[in-house]
Amino acid sequence: MARMKADYDQLVDGLDASYLKLELYVNLRKAKKKDILKGTTSVETCSRYLCEGFVGLFLAGEDRTVLTEIFMATDVVFDSESYLNASKTDYYLKCLSDVIYFELSKKAELQLIDNHPEFVKLGLAINHRLISRLAERSRIKNLGISKGYPAFIKAMPGIGELLTQAELASYFNCTDRTVRSIVREYKSRIK
Repeated sequence: MARMKADYDQLVDGLDASYLKLELYVNLRKAKKKDILKGTTSVETCSRYLCEGFVGLFLAGEDRTVLTEIFMATDVVFDSESYLNASKTDYYLKCLSDVIYFELSKKAELQLIDNHPEFVKLGLAINHRLISRLAERSRIKNLGISKGYPAFIKAMPGIGELLTQAELASYFNCTDRTVRSIVREYKSRIK
């Protein structure tokens, strides 16, 4: 909670006492690498503040599964389409590493805002930060793996050791062979 408070204090000042109220609405959770946090057969009913680790948002397709987004510590993790529309999607959330996170149910979020309106400003700041981060990751991804891989590794320290070649290939929309070549070249340059 102290780590989350320090992070959110950078976004919005003056919520010191209010964090004690927040503790009544969130649950601390842990999950292991490869655990599914939200599957394609369920509706997203919560958001998660990621304290440690990495989570991937995957799109389950008929031909192949695509890693569409990666979340890291201090990100808010959820299947936004399912959450907003209260419907099932072809997206699922899978832990790319062991993770620790705070979970806030949609119902608890609404109660928190109703009972403590001072959190509205924080919610807006969190959304703006998330949009900014997703835009930056999209920019890196759109560079392609040849140009984007160094920036990707720099932006997400530790992620390179966690992803399979197939996951990286799906993320950057390229072949496994291209991934092998680029990763090998990158590693030889940093030695």
